Amino acid sequence: MNLIDFQIFMALHPSITAVFIGAIGACVGSFLNVCVHRLPKGESIISPPSHCACGQKIPVWFNIPLFGWLLLRGRAKCCGAKISVQYPLVELITALFFVTAFIVLSPVKAAIGCVFLSLLIILAGCDMQDMLVPDAPNFLLVGLGLFFSIVAPSLHGETTSGPEIINRINSVTDSLVGIAVGTALVWWIRTIASVIMGQEAMGEADIILCAGVGAFCGWQGALFCLFGGSVIGVIIKLPSVLALFGPKKESESVPFVPSMAIAAALWFFRGPELVTAWHGWLNS
Repeated sequence: MNLIDFQIFMALHPSITAVFIGAIGACVGSFLNVCVHRLPKGESIISPPSHCACGQKIPVWFNIPLFGWLLLRGRAKCCGAKISVQYPLVELITALFFVTAFIVLSPVKAAIGCVFLSLLIILAGCDMQDMLVPDAPNFLLVGLGLFFSIVAPSLHGETTSGPEIINRINSVTDSLVGIAVGTALVWWIRTIASVIMGQEAMGEADIILCAGVGAFCGWQGALFCLFGGSVIGVIIKLPSVLALFGPKKESESVPFVPSMAIAAALWFFRGPELVTAWHGWLNS
């Protein structure tokens, strides 16, 4: 089945397509759970196969995305240990992302988006679980963003009827500028904030992540990833901020990568519309 046949099938059978893509997304989400659990610990994501915390191997039928957790009712069959709700949530979120990508984007950009969003989920999950962002998926985000900019210029909106080489050059330029802006912007903010606060304000992982988003989404996406992520982070943290007016509690670190990942996903899906809405608000 070529690309045109796939588009026709999607138009004729949207429900079947959504279920099929959702199932693929859930399976990918199951693998992403493995990455989130093992990468911060420096463990292999291939071997050994999935196993319980007690060491027992998990049977295939209990490892089915979403349904496996439901069948087990959130408890390990072998030892009765509680299984984190993170596992079905990551599988569900990945499935929804995949389906949404193929609904709102062109097939080529949707396929690239599935890779982009999967890496964002890994990075956000690692930061939330261990407050540690592994280098491998972060640098892979930058490298793949640049690679896809070369092979698929439509990633950066380069779909003109002119020479293909010009589209590719423009696309790669957008990607490189996005990497440069994302890197420089976060580095300067980190440097200035660290001087003012007297301690490290942002990690190097935030710099690489913003550069990776710039590679996929251009400089505007990198900007939105940082500043939009900051707004999202404040909204998420708001209940804790309001709690400061109540009984004193020990301060706790808040992972920033999940907020940046949410902003990056929003831009990838609806970047041009966000720019239009912003200009409309300024001119109103």
